[in-house]
Amino acid sequence: MNDQLKKLKIALQMSDDEYDDLLQLYLDDATDFLKLRLSVSVLPDEMQAIVRGAAVKKFNRFKNEGMASYSQDGESITFSSNDFDEWQDEIDQWKKDQNGINKGMWVNPYEIRH
Repeated sequence: MNDQLKKLKIALQMSDDEYDDLLQLYLDDATDFLKLRLSVSVLPDEMQAIVRGAAVKKFNRFKNEGMASYSQDGESITFSSNDFDEWQDEIDQWKKDQNGINKGMWVNPYEIRH
């Protein structure tokens, strides 16, 4: 069992392996979708928590996939249409950091040639 799957099972408070294949599928899917959002081929380590969070959300909707909301006995649950919405600020910040927007640059004025 890989490290991501172990951490996901801890988050979901699971000790058996009944859902390991499904959980791994959710982790793989979340990784692929996040790589697309970030336009990268290898997901940065700092994004692994977002992958786990999206997998938790997906598992919590297990058997309710495709529903926008669910109601039973006065209890109502509404599902987000995008598993990454709550981390959009972090995703945007990472993209800015990668584009050099938040990176400084030291310039030695003696090395500048005209």
